[in-house]
Amino acid sequence: MPCRYFLSIIFMKALFIGRFQPLHKGHLDALKQISENEIIIGIGSSQYNETSNNPCSFEERKKMIENKLDSSNINYRIIAIPDINDEEKWVDHVKDITGEFDTVYTGNSVVKDLFKKKGYSVKDIEINIKISGTEIRKEAERLFKMLEKTKRTFSYCLSIAPTTLEINKLKREQDAIILAHSYQTTDIMYGVADFLGDSYGLSKIAAEHSAKKIIFCSVHFMGETAKILSPEKEVLIPAVAGCSLADSITAEDVKNLKEKYPGIPVVTYVNTSAEVKAESDVCCTSSNALKIIESIPNEEIIFIPDMLMGHNLQKRTKKKLILWDGVCIVHERFDKRAVDKIRAQFPETKILAHYECTSSVTDAVDLVGSTSDMLNYVKDNPAEHYMLITECGITDRVQTEFPNKNIVGSCQLCPYMKKIKLEDILVALKNPRKDQVINLDKEVLQKAKISLDKMMELSK
Repeated sequence: MPCRYFLSIIFMKALFIGRFQPLHKGHLDALKQISENEIIIGIGSSQYNETSNNPCSFEERKKMIENKLDSSNINYRIIAIPDINDEEKWVDHVKDITGEFDTVYTGNSVVKDLFKKKGYSVKDIEINIKISGTEIRKEAERLFKMLEKTKRTFSYCLSIAPTTLEINKLKREQDAIILAHSYQTTDIMYGVADFLGDSYGLSKIAAEHSAKKIIFCSVHFMGETAKILSPEKEVLIPAVAGCSLADSITAEDVKNLKEKYPGIPVVTYVNTSAEVKAESDVCCTSSNALKIIESIPNEEIIFIPDMLMGHNLQKRTKKKLILWDGVCIVHERFDKRAVDKIRAQFPETKILAHYECTSSVTDAVDLVGSTSDMLNYVKDNPAEHYMLITECGITDRVQTEFPNKNIVGSCQLCPYMKKIKLEDILVALKNPRKDQVINLDKEVLQKAKISLDKMMELSK
């Protein structure tokens, strides 16, 4: 009679019990260390107490765990464990709710002792990620004070708090600063950025600051400008983000313009690549463009690449401007009809527009200027209602920094600026990719710096 062999499979269950206020990377790392076939995730009673230490309900915790684990191959179920305020009966109470289990995992020393006294196998979890729920809750509270002004929830702040904590820790360790353009998202501007502003202003801060590393949350040309002004520093951009203006013109285009119009100086808007700046006579910003143009003795000037800004400047100077056909995809979308509608509905509203808008829009507003000009206007003006004709990040800044001011009308999102996420910043700090590091040809850098230095000289 042939021998028969039977394979006995032992099915083991683990109880992983905690508050999960909130679920974080330490919990996820702990789950990876559990080898049992099924994991019962027991959410402690503190989930039901809506206090600063226990802000989230059981359902919120449950949803957060499911979102993290549903794409994994972990066999789990989630059970609520309400307290009975009786340590002697508590372990039996847990068993009645969860059913049988073989091993207990927990980071709570009191819970460990209670299960050990009842004879259960309690295994220690190796702490590989040093982060606590208390740290995360405090960080979430800090974030919420700022982000609630732009309708972010506390649950959202809890979800990003581990990432902002890690970013802020790493930047301190690496002697780095994070610069964020005003068109970035609020989690970046108020969660991790050290300085907010426009492109050239932030690049100046980068040059003057003692930090060795610059993380510039912006489109690519802004990172280049920071590198031009700080060649000795490491400059990184979290994501490779282009710009419709910067991408509209190349260095070869500038050379062709100079051949077509010999002897005519080239004034280049700072929203351009380093190679384009290197072929230019002087750079300008939206704040100083008119002053730069007026300071040049020539009666004809090549102004690149923003055609709409050029049209606005042409109305303010007697000099002839030779224009390129570049546009900002954000600001060209605004229409005068929207301005007229707000004027009719809210006649007391102050309407502010960026120089990159069409002249039909800029002719109808109270202020035409840069993003910094707009913020300063809102800060200093007693009016309560404003329409901001620019990218939505400026609206977010006004709502956050000037909560007593009211915004009417709509804004436009920049798809390039909004490409950057907190996770991209974390990568740039932990293990930067080659495409995140700004490197410029030495000759290009030196020539581009001449055009920026000339701007500073003429704008004094």
